[in-house]
Amino acid sequence: MTETAPKPAGGPLARKAAMLCQAEGFHRYLDQARRARHGIDTNVMPDGTHKEEDAVDFIRTACGVKSRAEIDHEPRAAHMLRRIITNYRRWQSNQVRASS
Repeated sequence: MTETAPKPAGGPLARKAAMLCQAEGFHRYLDQARRARHGIDTNVMPDGTHKEEDAVDFIRTACGVKSRAEIDHEPRAAHMLRRIITNYRRWQSNQVRASS
């Protein structure tokens, strides 16, 4: 009988990724980032287009993992998640300044 390796347990980075994916602000960040990157008009892709599952797919793809739990065990994935969080926080700060 062959043994399969146990799935890695998620740690603090996986939990951060999960919370990020649930945040409506992160969904708007993804909307705006995609529009900017691809030159899409807000009439075609309004805020609210991205949902939690889209955010999960984005994080897994960007981090190069099949499961967010792997992020804590893959240095490159951890680095990418930290970059995503940094970029999102920068975007949040700009949103606050723009509304002031």
